[in-house]
Amino acid sequence: MPLLPVRSLFWRAFLTFWSAMALILVCGMLFTAAVAWYRVNSLDGLNPGSLAHDAAQIAREDGADGLERWVAAMDARYSALNIYLVDASDHDILGRALPARLRDWLKDYRAAPPDPFPASSAPSPSVRVSWWDPQLLTLPDGRELLMLFLPFDSSHWELLGLAPVALVIVLFALAVTAPLCWALTRNVTAPLGALRLATQALSAGQLDARTPARLTRRKDELGLLAQDFDAMAGRLQALVGTREQLLRTIAHELRSPLARLQLAVELARRKDERLDLQLDRIEREGERLDALVGNTLALAKMGALPEPADMLDLAEVVDAVVEDARFEAGDRNVGIAWERPAPLRIQGDRESLASAIENVLRNALRFAPTGSSIRLRLLAGLRDVQLEIEDRGPGVPEQELGYLFEPFYRSASGAAMAGSGAGLGLSIARAAVAAHKGRISASNVLPQGLSMRIELPLAAT
Repeated sequence: MPLLPVRSLFWRAFLTFWSAMALILVCGMLFTAAVAWYRVNSLDGLNPGSLAHDAAQIAREDGADGLERWVAAMDARYSALNIYLVDASDHDILGRALPARLRDWLKDYRAAPPDPFPASSAPSPSVRVSWWDPQLLTLPDGRELLMLFLPFDSSHWELLGLAPVALVIVLFALAVTAPLCWALTRNVTAPLGALRLATQALSAGQLDARTPARLTRRKDELGLLAQDFDAMAGRLQALVGTREQLLRTIAHELRSPLARLQLAVELARRKDERLDLQLDRIEREGERLDALVGNTLALAKMGALPEPADMLDLAEVVDAVVEDARFEAGDRNVGIAWERPAPLRIQGDRESLASAIENVLRNALRFAPTGSSIRLRLLAGLRDVQLEIEDRGPGVPEQELGYLFEPFYRSASGAAMAGSGAGLGLSIARAAVAAHKGRISASNVLPQGLSMRIELPLAAT
């Protein structure tokens, strides 16, 4: 699995955050551009030289009253331009408070005033005049005023103060981020809610509980979690079903020897000439019950076997099992063809692995005809090792091969030769092999016989 899949929750949160930031930035840039366009457009066609010429002419002809009317008209017409007329005391003749910027300009101007225009003449409209230079105006009574321009005025924004502006920005950011955060949270909490409901149903005993299909189709971590949950629920359902079936089968298997045991006890109470026969039968049935209980406990133990961690030589384990089996094979005139290969290292539990191999080998001995031979081969591959145990018995019908490793299963073709076996040997072998992360399979061989194959992973070098 890649470290950061394209549809991971990290990328969804990352992209949601930066999408909100980008949206806020774009809106801010558009707002700033709109304000700048409004300011520039509002001063379109104005020239500070022309305004200074007009103001000087009005000052000579109409005096201060004319200038006041002219400034009021200009303020009403051009909202982005403020014009201030300041006397010698630096007070605006209209009684307005001077912005901080104008006060700084006046301070610098008073410290080093430029050469004013002659009082007898006004600046020509063609003369280049800056918005930022004070202009000297002379009234009919000889008083002098300074005309100050404040273009692109933003002083009305300053009236908002810092706290209201910050509040507006926060509210705008909330308006942008709240829907995106809600969508992101919904995208996470909705699947978690569905997974929680499935978990509650499973804990309540509904073993068929699964997560919704739309959740398992997701490609992020929540989808993977839903798939793992479904796999866990399926495994749990299969495990519980297998245990229940095993209990029912065990109960059924126990009834037959118990019934025969009770019948033998009743017959033994008669104390007739068949008393010894009945006592022998009681002993056999007791041994059969003991073997059944022991095999069932062994099967349960194999199913709960922890992951093996010991280093073993599989060739040595097989060799030890073969040596023990040759005593029984000699009494039945059955040969065992086996040559111990070079050491093959695996991780495993010696006792459980030997039990699995022994069960398969004894099963082959049980069905091997007198005078025949059982062949064992241990073959090493790149990543695993295979143990083949092949006999010359009657084999198994093809349709029954898949059931050989089920608990208490007995093939119809070999039931008569199986004797009093409980049908758990191969089930124990499969459980032990599965605990070693391996697998076991069966197949028929020609002209007759059965081949059992055990595959186990080799230990990492």
